[in-house]
Order: sequence, then C-alpha cells, then structure tokens
Amino acid sequence: MAQLTDTSTIQRLIRRARLRIRGQWALEGATTATIIAAACALASIVSVRTQLVSPATGVYLLIGSLLIVIAGAVISGSRKLDDEIVARRIDRASNLADRLSTAIAFERTLGGAAPKMERASERGGAGPDETTHELMLAAISDGVRAAPRANLRAATPFVAPKDLRAALGFLAISALAAGLSLPANEVTPHVFRARPDHARPGAQVVIEGDNLMTGIALPVTSRDIRNTLGAPNVPAAVGDARFRPSDGSVFMGTLDKSRPVTVLDWTASQVLVQIPADAPFGDTKLYVFIAGKAIGAVDFTVVDPKDQRFHQDKAVAFEPDEKAYVEAIIAELKNVAQRDKVPELDEFAKKIEQLLDKAENGEITKEQLLDALAKAEDALKKDAEPDQAEVSKAMAEMGKELQKEQLTKELGQALEKNELEKAQNELEKLADKLDNKELSEKQKEELSKKLEQVAKQMEKQDKQKQDKQDQQQQKLQDEIRRLEKDKKDAKNEQQRQEMERRLEDKKRDLEKLQKQDDEKEQSAQRRALKRLEKDMEKAAENLQKPQKDPKKDQEQQDQEQQERDKEASRNLKDAARETGKVDKDQRKQATQKKLSSQMDDLREAMRRAKQKGNKGPNDPFNRQGKNQDFISRARGQKGSGQAWKPGQGPGQGQGQGKGQGQGQGQNGQPGGQGSGNGGDEWGIGHDDNLAGDPTAKTGNQKDADLTGKQGDKGGSTRETILAAAQKGFAGVGYKKVYADYQRIVEEVMRTEKLPSSYKYYVKRYFAKIHPNTIEGDAKPGEEPQPQ
Repeated sequence: MAQLTDTSTIQRLIRRARLRIRGQWALEGATTATIIAAACALASIVSVRTQLVSPATGVYLLIGSLLIVIAGAVISGSRKLDDEIVARRIDRASNLADRLSTAIAFERTLGGAAPKMERASERGGAGPDETTHELMLAAISDGVRAAPRANLRAATPFVAPKDLRAALGFLAISALAAGLSLPANEVTPHVFRARPDHARPGAQVVIEGDNLMTGIALPVTSRDIRNTLGAPNVPAAVGDARFRPSDGSVFMGTLDKSRPVTVLDWTASQVLVQIPADAPFGDTKLYVFIAGKAIGAVDFTVVDPKDQRFHQDKAVAFEPDEKAYVEAIIAELKNVAQRDKVPELDEFAKKIEQLLDKAENGEITKEQLLDALAKAEDALKKDAEPDQAEVSKAMAEMGKELQKEQLTKELGQALEKNELEKAQNELEKLADKLDNKELSEKQKEELSKKLEQVAKQMEKQDKQKQDKQDQQQQKLQDEIRRLEKDKKDAKNEQQRQEMERRLEDKKRDLEKLQKQDDEKEQSAQRRALKRLEKDMEKAAENLQKPQKDPKKDQEQQDQEQQERDKEASRNLKDAARETGKVDKDQRKQATQKKLSSQMDDLREAMRRAKQKGNKGPNDPFNRQGKNQDFISRARGQKGSGQAWKPGQGPGQGQGQGKGQGQGQGQNGQPGGQGSGNGGDEWGIGHDDNLAGDPTAKTGNQKDADLTGKQGDKGGSTRETILAAAQKGFAGVGYKKVYADYQRIVEEVMRTEKLPSSYKYYVKRYFAKIHPNTIEGDAKPGEEPQPQ
C-alpha cells in the first residue's frame, strides 16, 4: 500500500495565512474597542477635571481604557479558525480549484483510515477501499505540487477596519472635549450638619459636608480609594478601610477653648468622629480643621445619658423610689455574697447593677431587661442540686464509716455533721502527714483499708440509687402502657376521659422523674462527690503495700513505695478540693434559698418597671416633687408644702360683686373693712397657700424631747420614731429601730402568705424610710452600724 504524501508545504502555507487573518481580526477588534475606550477615557478626564474623582483615580481609569483596546484585539484575534477553511480561502484567491482544501480534507480522512487499510492489504487483494485510497493519495500529491502557485497576499489581504472612521471620530471628539475649558466646580470644603445633632458621651457622630478632601493629603493605598471617591455612608463596624488624615482634625467647644475629638473616618462628604467619654453635657460646637485652618462648625448637643427625653421610645424607665428599692435589694445581695463567700451571687449582683445602669441610660427595653434578668438567674442556678438532703445523707454515711478508724475519726465526724470546710482541712492534714512521713506502715495500711471500704460503700449506694430510679421509671412506663390500652378499650366516653386524665397524670410524673434524674446528673455537687469517691479509691490503692519483688533490692522497693505515698497524698488533696467544691456549692444554694424572697422582690420590681412610651401624662400628680420633698425632710432639711397641694394655678380670683366683710388681720389684730364692686359670677383663682405646709408648726412653739425612757440606754422607740418624723432619718437611734423593725417585717413576710403586690409595697416603703446614707453610713440593704 502506498504511503501518505508529505503535506508540510501546505501546512506552512496555512500557518502563514492564519497569522495574517488573525492579525486582521485583531486590528478590527481593537478598532471597535477604541470607540468604547475613547468614551471611557473622556468620562475619566471630565471626572478628574470636575473633581468627581481624584487625579490618581483618573490615571487608573485611563489605564483601564487602554486595557479595553487590548482586550478587544485579543478577543477578536483569538477566534477559532479551521485549517480547511484557510486552505479553501487560498484556493479561491489563487484559482487552484480547491486542490489545497481537498488535500487537507483527504489527509484527515486517510489519517484515521490508515490502520484499516493496512489490515485489508495484509489479507491480500485490492478491494474498493484500496482503490479509493490510491485516488486520495493522488489528490494529496496534486495539492502539494500546486502549493507553490498560491497567492497568499491575495488570499489574506490587510485592509482598513470597517469601524476605523467611527473610531477616529470618537478619538477626535474625545480629544476636543478634553481640551475644552470646563467651568471649575466649587472646591471649597464646607460642613453642613452633625448627624445626629445630639448624642451621649462616647457616641459616634457623622459630620456631613462636601469637598472635605480638598487640602487633605491623598491616600496612597488601594484600599483607601473609597475615601477619595466620597463613598456613601459606611457603618462604623466596617473593617480597616478607614482613612484618618494627618492634616485633618475636629475639635469640640469654642475657638478660644476647645478639645480634640477622635476622628474615625474621613471622606469627601463626611467625617466620622467619636465624642469624648468625659464630654460635659450641654450645647456645643464641632469645629472641622484642614491643614490647621478651620473650615466650619456644626451645632451639637452632648446629652446626659440619664435624660429620658433622649432615650429610645420603648426604653425601660424606673421611678426614683423604684430605682432606690432595686438598689437596696442589690446592696443586700452583695453584702450576703461577701459575708457567705459566694462569688457567684456577687457576680449576679454586678450583672443586675449593669442592667440598672443600662435602664437608667435608656439603652435597654423592658423585654430585654426581663430576658437578661432571666438569663442571669439561670446562670446563678446552673448545675444546682435538686435534692440537697440526699447529698448530705451520702456525706453523713461516709462520715459514719470513717469514724470507725481512729486516724479518720475527726474527718468522719465533720462529714457526718456536714461541716465540709472542717472535713476539707482534715483531708489536707492526712495528706500532709503522708508527705512528712508521720504515718507508720500500720497506720497507712489501716487508712488504705478504710478509704477502700468507704469508696466501695459509696459505689454500692450509687448503684442502689440508680437501680431505684430505673425501677421507678420502669413502673411509670408500664402504667402508661396499661392506661393507653385501657383508654383504647374504654366502653364509653366517660370511661375514656377518666383513662385519659390518669394517663396525662402518669406522663407528667414520668417527665418530672426524668427531669429530676437529669438535674441530678448535671448537679455540680454529685459530680464532685463522684470525683471524691474516685480520689479515695486511688489513694487506697496507692497506700496498699505491694508484695516484695525478689528481682528488686530493698532500696528500689522503698523508693517505689515513697512514690506511691506521694501519689496517695495527691489523691487526698484532690479529695479535699472536691469536698471544698461540695461545701462551696452547698453554701451557694443555702444562700440562694435564704435570699429567695429578695430574688422574688427583684423579679417583681423589674416586672413592674414601665416603658418610656407607656408612662402616660408627664407626672400629673407631681410624684417627683413629692419624692424630692420626702427625701429633703428625711435628711432633716426643711420641706416644701407646695409639693403636696392638690392643684396649682397661676390665676387670681377676679370675681365681681357687692359685699362687705370684717376680716381678721395678721398677728391676731382685727382686719379692716372690706368693700368692692361685685358681679354675678364667682372667680376662677385660688390662694397658693390655701392648703399650707402639712408638717409646718403653728404658734409659738419650740422643740422639746419627750421624757419617756425605756431602760437605761436612751429614748423609747416611740420617741425615736417621732424624732425621725420631725428631724429626718439620720439619727443613730433611728437606725437601730429601723433594723429591728425591718427584721420583724421580713420574718412576717417570710412566714405569712401575703400577696406579692402587698410585699412589693411594704418592701418599697422600707427602702424609702431607710436611714439616711450620709458619709460613713450604711448603704441601702446594709445593716446599720452603731456609731
């Protein structure tokens, strides 16, 4: 079979033609893209000249326009181009009667059919396929011989792009427009307003203006391009793309007396600043400086965070006496936490103080306040023990067993009496004796046996408790299944309802039992108790004297025993720590139980707190004035009778009418004769002192102490209370009386069933009459100290 003819001559010709065709296409693509690039370049130049963008940005945009031309040429010149199409184009331009394209086509055909033809030749004979193959080879050879006559320039001529005129026109227009003298925009920087125009200290404020980048050293990093473009408002939390110029600043106050303000971000249209945390309240101005020159100022008001006029609409709002009541509860919680050494309770009190501060500053709604209070309570009650008596019983059983050994008798007595702090100390003493080698081998052996017995006893008790719980659950589950069957087989509706009711009761009992099991599993005391059991078991194991190993000498065995004793000592110290954890949690829960009334009071006070939008008319009954007057009198100061009047009015009675009357003059002297022309209607005014001061003294009186006495140490309780009513609540005697009565009332409310609303008002009353908190006195919630 004949071999394929070499077609490299045709292939070189096609490559040269393809290169010329792609060059023409690239030229046309670049020409078309030039139209778009010219428009973009013109827009960039105009933007720079009108200061819509900075010169640096304009350069980037011009580079982008050039890239558009390059991209047009690459995209257009990289289109797919088949060899056969190129060959046919050369054939037609050179009058070669499709010799080149036929040769390329036959070469592709024969390249794939060559193996098949070879197999046919091997079988012998020249079939039709071989004849066709010979004809194809002849056509390829003819194409190769015709290749030198190809006219490449005629086949792939370079011509002017069809969009050339349009591109030149756009370039000309762009050049002319770029050379025109456009009217210069106003570039002088100005500031308009502060947004918001009032805020509390520490708040972030935006100063709005225009041309604020004029005179500012331009940023050089790409991430700061946003600022030079005058980007729209970006939230304060947006990452690090902020620009803080070295030659731009903001001051608060007056030109004569001002202080710097921290600049957080600077753009062409706004400056983001942070008001100083210690800024004085009131109206002020924010001055903006560029390169040391003031460009303008905006009005601004620093508001008091406690000013309710500026709080959010649904912010929770406490009345002064309500706030004092809550503060008294918090102070009591903190005092008890420090006295009973319960850091969790102290942390809870601090959280409530923070919530109270947020409420006072209008930063929290009532829903948020109650939700935060609930979360704080949940954190305080986390991993609480549901059955304290059961844990105490387990510790007592452990103590009974330990008392049987002289070495652990003190430890056992402490555990039986639930004196866990003493038990912790006894365990540490045992560990110290091991460290100091104060125990004989016999004592260590006895200690090991006793600890092992206690560990096994605790393990046995745990298993019994678990078995009992499992049996209870299994019993309830069996009853539920039985009741479900009885309900299904009920003969009438009444019987079905009865079965359904009993079924729901059993399901609730099962859920309650499962919940108790879960709480016991999560109990911090029980987990500590299990670790205590493991520590005792390990200590017993390490104290056991191993059998002598004949392969080791006495010195090695003694050294190993010393290491085991040290490990046992560490186990006992770990047991002491776990005992301390149980003691700490028990004290915490005992304190919480004692303070359950205060926790209820706190929850009730928070629940009764109002929202700003639901407070109704602005103090229609002058409660604030009455509270202030009460506080003044409580401090022994003179009060104001105006606060307690039922109504006030500026008008004076101006009725007209006839009449005469004899009046009483001042100081008991007869009054003059009154006369006047009257009318037919009564007046509308009133005497401002009609009601008078409800606590004012009349006549020529002087202060005098009562003579009644109780015992030998001072005035009676009645004297003390009367004196406090006249002179305020700052006296030493009154503080003692207050403490006595407060304890009595607390006991009554703890033992008697009173509605929560009654308890709330009684507690608020006692908070209101608390001994005055002058310097050195106790704060609300603290026990008054004798002076």
